[in-house]
Amino acid sequence: MTQSPVSQLELENTLSAFYRWEKEKAHQPFLRQPYGNDWKEYTWHNAGEQIRKMAAYLKRELPANSKVALLSYNCSHWVMADLAIMLAGHISVPIYPSAGSDTITTILEHSESKLAFIGKYPEWDKKSDTIPEDVQLIGCHQHHTEMKDWDEIIAGEEPYEDSPVPDMDELATIIYTSGTTGMPKGVMITHKILSNGAAAASAFIDLKDERCFSYLPLAHCAERELTEIISIHTGSTISFTESLEMFQENIRSVKPTIFFGVPRIWLKFQHGIEEQVGKAKLKILLKIPFLNSLIRKKILKGLGLEEAKICLSGAAGLPRGTSNFFRSIGIKICEAYGLTETMAFSHASIPDKWKAGSVGVTLPTAEAKIAESGEILLRSPCIMKGYYKEPLKTAEVLDDDGFFHTGDLGRIDDDGFLFITGRLKDIFKTSKGKYVTPAPIEATLEPELGVEHLCVIGDGLPSPVAVASIYNKQFSDKKGYHDEAVELLKMLNNKLESHEKLAKLILVDEEWNTENGLITPTLKIRRQQIEDRYKGRVEKHLKSDDLVIWD
Repeated sequence: MTQSPVSQLELENTLSAFYRWEKEKAHQPFLRQPYGNDWKEYTWHNAGEQIRKMAAYLKRELPANSKVALLSYNCSHWVMADLAIMLAGHISVPIYPSAGSDTITTILEHSESKLAFIGKYPEWDKKSDTIPEDVQLIGCHQHHTEMKDWDEIIAGEEPYEDSPVPDMDELATIIYTSGTTGMPKGVMITHKILSNGAAAASAFIDLKDERCFSYLPLAHCAERELTEIISIHTGSTISFTESLEMFQENIRSVKPTIFFGVPRIWLKFQHGIEEQVGKAKLKILLKIPFLNSLIRKKILKGLGLEEAKICLSGAAGLPRGTSNFFRSIGIKICEAYGLTETMAFSHASIPDKWKAGSVGVTLPTAEAKIAESGEILLRSPCIMKGYYKEPLKTAEVLDDDGFFHTGDLGRIDDDGFLFITGRLKDIFKTSKGKYVTPAPIEATLEPELGVEHLCVIGDGLPSPVAVASIYNKQFSDKKGYHDEAVELLKMLNNKLESHEKLAKLILVDEEWNTENGLITPTLKIRRQQIEDRYKGRVEKHLKSDDLVIWD
C-alpha cells in the first residue's frame, strides 16, 4: 500500500522567520538558560543582536560557504551560533558532544570545517586534541587560551545589518549519521528541507507559540528540527536543562507544551514512577475511580508534563508495555518516524490520530510505500540532497523516482498507519538456516529487564542469544533479579517462533559506550561490533545448562 502526499505547502525560509519574530516579539523570551535556580533569558532582540554581531565576524573571517562546526551540549549559544552561521552564509556541521574522539576528528576533517564553536562541553579537556590545528575555535562556555571568546568577539563587533534570505536550494547544514554500520555519513540538508519540515509538522500538530524543553542532542536531526527550527518558525520559546541532576527540576519549572523523548527517556520516567510508588501498588490505585484522577495529576505534575498538549517519542520503537503504562496515567505518547536523510521527517501520530504500535501517518507533503522486500520507501521535499562527497553511496539509497530506501522494514495498514517491523541489515541467519529479526525481541526484553543496553545476536549460531550490559546496575537482591530474568526469558520464548527462541541471556558487567565503539552517539547499539566482541564468549556459554548467565 502507498500513502500519497498532499499539495505543496507555502514555505518561509528559517532566517525569514527569525527576522519576523526579531521585530514582532523583540522583547519576548526566545532562549532560556538555567543557572542553578535562576534563568538567563535572551529575548528575540537580545539574541538577534548577538547573532548579527557574530555573523559579521564570521563573514569577515571565513570564505563564503565555509563549513563551521558546533560541538556543545544544548544551550542558548548553540542556537545563536547556528543562526549566526546561517546569517553569515556558511554551512553548519553539528557534532554530538558524546561522539568518540576518532569520530570528532573524522567529521571535522571530512567536512573541511574552518571553524568550530565549542559551547557547554565539560569533556573539552579530554577531547581538545581531537580538533585539527587549522580549525579556529570560539568558546561560548569555555575559557581556554587556545580559543577566542564569544563575548569578547561580539564586544568588538557592530551588528550585521542586512537580512539576507538564502536560496531554498542552498545547503544549510551537513548532519552526520550516528554510524551504526560504519563511519558516519554527511547528510546534506538544504534550507528548503528545514522549512518544509517545520511547515508540515506545525500544520499537522498545530504548533504555535509553544514552550519547548531542549535536552536531547541538538546535533540529532529530530531535536534540531522539532525544537530549534520549528521554534524559530512558530515564534516559540526554547528552555534548556542545566544538567542531568537538575533535569527534573528544570522541566517542572518550564512546564513544556510539547515534549519529545526517545524511548530510553520514557523508560526512565516509567521506572522512576514505579520505584517511587511501587509497581503493584500503582496498578491497584489506578483502578480506583476517585484516586485514579488524583494519582494521574500528581504524576504529571511531578514529571512537569501537566501542560503538555502532545508528547512524542522517536528515534527507536517504543515498547508496547511502556506505551500502555503512560496511557494508564493519562499520557498518550505519539510516536514519530524519520531518519537523518529525511531530516526526521516522514510520519507522526497525534492524540486524535493514533494507533498502538504505529509511528503514525504521513506528514503533509510526504509519501511512503512498501517495496516487495518489505522495505519502507519515502519521498518528500525533505529528502536529503545527498551524502557529502559520497555520490556512490547516495545512488545506493536514492532511486530514479526520488524515493529514499530507508533500510527499515514495515507495513502500512488500510487506514494509512505505518508499523516498523525491523531493519534489513539487522536480520541474521542461524546455523540452522533460519532468519531472525532481532529488533522486536530486543524491544520486548530490554525494558522488562531494566538494563542499559541489550543486543540479540546469532549469525551462524544454532539459536539466537541476548547479550545485555548491566554496567553499574545496583542489585539489592541479585538472586531475585536472576530468577526474574529467567522467568521473563521463559515467557518471551513461549511467544516466539521456535527458530527465534533465545538460547541464553548473558549479562555482562561492561559499559557500552562511544569510546569502545559499541554504541553510537545517539545510544543505538552497533550490532556487528557487539557480535565481534562477545561471540567467542557466547559460544563458550552455549555449553552451559543455565538460561541466564552472569559473565
